[in-house]
Amino acid sequence: MSALFPQPFEEVEMPECKKVLIVGAGIGGLCAAIALARIGVEVDVIDIKPDNAVAGVGWGLRTNGLRALREIGLLEDTLAIGFPTPPLSYYDRQGRHVVDIPYGRHFDGMPNNVQLPRTGFLEMASARAREDGCSIRMATTAVDIEQDDTGVTVEFSDGSADRYDLVIGFDGINSSIRRYLFGDRYVPQRSGGVAWRAPVRAPDTLKGALFCHGFGGKVGFVPLAGGMMYVIVTHFEAGRPRHDRAAFPQIMHRVARDMMGDSPFMAESIDSLLRATNVAYTPLDTVMVPYPWYCGRVMIMGDAAHAMTPYLGSGAAMAIEDGVVFAELLQSGDALYDVQTRFMARRYPRVKTIWDTSLQMMHEEFDSATPEALDRRLAHLVNEEPAALDYVHRILENPY
Repeated sequence: MSALFPQPFEEVEMPECKKVLIVGAGIGGLCAAIALARIGVEVDVIDIKPDNAVAGVGWGLRTNGLRALREIGLLEDTLAIGFPTPPLSYYDRQGRHVVDIPYGRHFDGMPNNVQLPRTGFLEMASARAREDGCSIRMATTAVDIEQDDTGVTVEFSDGSADRYDLVIGFDGINSSIRRYLFGDRYVPQRSGGVAWRAPVRAPDTLKGALFCHGFGGKVGFVPLAGGMMYVIVTHFEAGRPRHDRAAFPQIMHRVARDMMGDSPFMAESIDSLLRATNVAYTPLDTVMVPYPWYCGRVMIMGDAAHAMTPYLGSGAAMAIEDGVVFAELLQSGDALYDVQTRFMARRYPRVKTIWDTSLQMMHEEFDSATPEALDRRLAHLVNEEPAALDYVHRILENPY
């Protein structure tokens, strides 16, 4: 166990912020709560959602995210519910193998990528946060925030109020805490991409993540524990159509079939989308808030500060790292402003690099709408993509 994060209730130097409110009980918010609780901070967590039920089933975490979870004592529980994956395998529409691309090097005895059930992780992290003394209230929002030099007074949607040394918004791309800090200065921007995700039964032959590159995007099949997989379809979508939620399975199926043409490759798995009961449709909007991510005693982290496209599988990992790094710095006992400025110096360059590269990779993928462009894209996957990803993997391996 890292010396930076002692077991709860051990004697540690008390940080200046002794009581913190985290807005958002997602992956980043819960991990930040655990990290802060482990250094002796009293933590309250609120979330507007009534429970941990989320659309979509799977998400991936590479070694840097796993390393951060190890810092706060969640690695073993995460690996217990996860599915270590072999390299990404790319195929063309006819099912011909194109290239295998690894997730980076193995080090510190950890997998280089693990696929996880989203709801399962949230339930596990919530339970651990409560064990560490955190209070979690769902179906609760902050309706008024008033800060001064010594603290922040927060009024909640249930009529109660409390006083905190610090408020951190982990409340996602449409963050109300970001709006409190900056108004409409930083709002989600359309990237042009969308993602469809659905959990279905996996064929027995699927042993690792398999991606089929088609016209204008890809269809991916990613195994999970328990004989399940999630299918992901990513493509460019003009405008912002308002799809009928009841028709999500049919729309996802049609988009996937359009990419694959009449190819029989993975056809049964694609057709199983018509029977999917939990299809998630996500416009791949982005947010990148420049320095600083705070004003006084209110901060934002995770997707509230840096929502990125999923092309490096690092959005959740960056959010987890945010909370772990902040707790480490806060333990110094230095003034909050000094902690915040050092936090930004460590986080912003790293996050911005991954944010930029992820967006670039998405645009490169979508430049494959014609037969000629698709041939160029497949050649890029063989000749250039491995080196580009190795560069990013080495960045992620660096200390955060």
